[in-house]
Amino acid sequence: MQEVSEQRRQIVRSRSALHTLVLDSLADQVAIIDGSGAIVDLNAAWLRHARLVGISAALTRRGRAYADLLLASGAPGDRQVADAVRGLLMLLAGRRREFRFEYPMKGPRSQRWVLMRANRLDGQADPLFVISHFDITERRRAEDEAWQLAHHDPLTGLANRRRFDETLDAEMRRSLRRRTPISLLEIDVDSFKEYNDARGHIAGDRCLVRIAEVLSGYARRPGDLAARLGGDEFALILGETDYEAAERIAQGVRRSVEDLGMRFGPAREPITVSVGVATVGAPLDEAPQDLFDATDRALYRAKSAGRNRAVHERIDRGLPRHGASPRAAVVP
Repeated sequence: MQEVSEQRRQIVRSRSALHTLVLDSLADQVAIIDGSGAIVDLNAAWLRHARLVGISAALTRRGRAYADLLLASGAPGDRQVADAVRGLLMLLAGRRREFRFEYPMKGPRSQRWVLMRANRLDGQADPLFVISHFDITERRRAEDEAWQLAHHDPLTGLANRRRFDETLDAEMRRSLRRRTPISLLEIDVDSFKEYNDARGHIAGDRCLVRIAEVLSGYARRPGDLAARLGGDEFALILGETDYEAAERIAQGVRRSVEDLGMRFGPAREPITVSVGVATVGAPLDEAPQDLFDATDRALYRAKSAGRNRAVHERIDRGLPRHGASPRAAVVP
């Protein structure tokens, strides 16, 4: 009987050594924690990563809270790392069967993205949980690159029409919720065809890039977006921007482009822009198309009035006001 017991102990020891060998051979970071969230074991990849990024060795010791190690693995105050910790605590509390989450983690040379997967180990009298961190940095980079290609204009680097439509819709909904103003500028390059014909397509492309750089300088806040709608037509979405501020920006854009000093033809005509502007003071039920249509009408009036000027429309509960309104003036 004693001989049988000793054989069993040897089998347990050999299996334990084998499991350790397998865990330490994995490139992914693996941890085992108990029901309180304390570290039971970390594989060699986790320990190696902690050393490379300067995480205190004290945080990797058995018995330490795994949540503290997670927080130390991300940037201080990173909300996504905090969300990973919250999800893990929900798993420990029995509110989730499994938890999967993608978040950024510090790397030895640069930030990397990981997929954290955590689940309970079955067949254990005392609850144990296994957590794996899979490096998905290359996948995220490929996804980001694909997103950039799908949402940005390749020539100017500005947002393209697809992203413009998505952002305008989101900003209109945000304005509706917060009852804050929103403004939209539509910018058209005056005499661009003539400039392109006179100077050539390379110069024409350079002209569009320089105008795009001007517009980027006016899209500084989270609710702002500079976009190329197509050809020589651009737009600026200005979240939480009232009539007066939008008017100042429109005039600033117009003057900044004129100051670039791009000229063509025997008369050395300067490249200028016409700007259509529309502002919704406090949206009620306006759709993004309402704002865009009002801006488009204002741009048409600016071009018809002689170009190199801004025309501003104000939308009051979906009804455009111009002409009789002292604020809806043509400002050269």
